[in-house]
Amino acid sequence: MRLVLALMALLALSTPLSAHEGHDHEAGATVVASPASSSGGVETAFKSKKGPTPGATTGSGDLRFKYNAELSKLPSEIADRILRAHGGFAKTPGGDLYFGLRDTGLIHLSADLRTKTLIAANEYYASGGLHNCAYLERDGGLLIIPDDEGGRILIVDLEGNEVKTLKRPPFFPKGNYKPTDIDIASNGKAYVADGYGSTKKVFTIDLETMDYEAIKFGDRVTDSNQTPGRFSTSHGVTFDPTDDSVVVADRERQWVQKFDLDGEFLAGFQTGDSNPCDIDFVDFGDDRLMVVGCLVGPKDGGTDKNDRPTRSNGVVQILRDGEVVSTLDLKNDLGLDQFRHVHNAAGVVRDGKLYVLCYGWNPGCYAVLEHVVE
Repeated sequence: MRLVLALMALLALSTPLSAHEGHDHEAGATVVASPASSSGGVETAFKSKKGPTPGATTGSGDLRFKYNAELSKLPSEIADRILRAHGGFAKTPGGDLYFGLRDTGLIHLSADLRTKTLIAANEYYASGGLHNCAYLERDGGLLIIPDDEGGRILIVDLEGNEVKTLKRPPFFPKGNYKPTDIDIASNGKAYVADGYGSTKKVFTIDLETMDYEAIKFGDRVTDSNQTPGRFSTSHGVTFDPTDDSVVVADRERQWVQKFDLDGEFLAGFQTGDSNPCDIDFVDFGDDRLMVVGCLVGPKDGGTDKNDRPTRSNGVVQILRDGEVVSTLDLKNDLGLDQFRHVHNAAGVVRDGKLYVLCYGWNPGCYAVLEHVVE
């Protein structure tokens, strides 16, 4: 009977996976929810029969982490849809977080990381790829969400109600428009990355008019080199308030690029030969850490059928002073088998302790890692 139920769950949750540039797709990847726990939550099940490795840690030096099963639990209405996960987190000043769940709606994470609520699931979100999320402190709080599949930017309130929808920019060049990330800078502009689109450019939205403003910088890279101001996939864009800069994840070139608000290149940071999806900053102790979720990790020594180098599973890279100081391998070190591709990661500090929230893709999954204190 248990086998029958498990097969039924797999069939119910399986869904076609759409292709995007730079992704390593695997057909038929699935995630199923395990039975509800006594606290009412569920965890995404692992392909490994043994599940998370008991007592395991990942990372190195003073930045090692363990899996926190309690904080990783999801209510069934989210766990049943987590296979579609393909996005990233928005932080609010009060500590709450939000993310969009592809083809589903908006998820709210409480500041203590314990309560997860599906607060909007309607036709407005039904066909969209809610790829990332940014928080705007206005009118009680607004969320700005790029929808790469719909070729639009959603602006909603914290209940998920539509405030405004921006479609293709009027100044946009010919080709596909597929925005993948957005963040809000100190100059009253939101910076948008056309990561899956034809241009790879970064352009702005004027937050006063809530309308597109201008192309600021960027272009498609034309070779295999790391080229300042050009991107393989301008997948993630993050504002850094410490120096009023914008940081862009140049995914297939294994680095992130830093620009001033006018688009002048300032610096580049290597991501340990891993493909960065997005960047998050967190202040912990005396350190300002850069937390980078990477879709795939370093080359693993193998080749594919076209004789191209293959890469290991996704990881989270933590940089201090521009250098990788810790690599979090959820799949191999912690036994979290569904984390083949880390799509986004965010660092948060709660009651003096550092946590890293991880969002996986193909299969979609979610986990919270807790800093190990010596």
